[in-house]
Amino acid sequence: MLYPQLVIHDADGWVVRQLTELAGESRWLVREAKTRPAVLAVARELRPTVLFLRVDPADEKAEDFALLAEVHRLNPDAAIVAVSDVKLSDTDRVAWTAVLLDLGARYVLFPPLTRPILEDLASGLMAASIRRVVGAEPPKTAERVIDLASEEAHA
Repeated sequence: MLYPQLVIHDADGWVVRQLTELAGESRWLVREAKTRPAVLAVARELRPTVLFLRVDPADEKAEDFALLAEVHRLNPDAAIVAVSDVKLSDTDRVAWTAVLLDLGARYVLFPPLTRPILEDLASGLMAASIRRVVGAEPPKTAERVIDLASEEAHA
């Protein structure tokens, strides 16, 4: 199996700084993809992948939303987390969450964003991604069980 990877598309590097220590301890690759082609290139790789994609709902350009949809189309097994640092009203947050989930995000995060939340989410999604690639458990070999209460064991 190829090493699991965290792909992070974040303009200012905040998400990378929050997850680098966890990735190192867990032996995951961390790939900071600053451009759309870079994100698409690593999303095509068939390895356990969790993508953190920074989005700005207030941005009139829909580049991040198109990128989210494209990554989901290319690799539906990649777990995509849409992260926004924009504070929205409850109504707007619900509406934008629905849009991002429809485009392929598995989770959508709005402020307050904390390191433990990001780490827990990354760990859980990566574990699920690895299980999908490797399988839940290795098959157990059939062992012969000796029942000491049976008559065959005393023969």
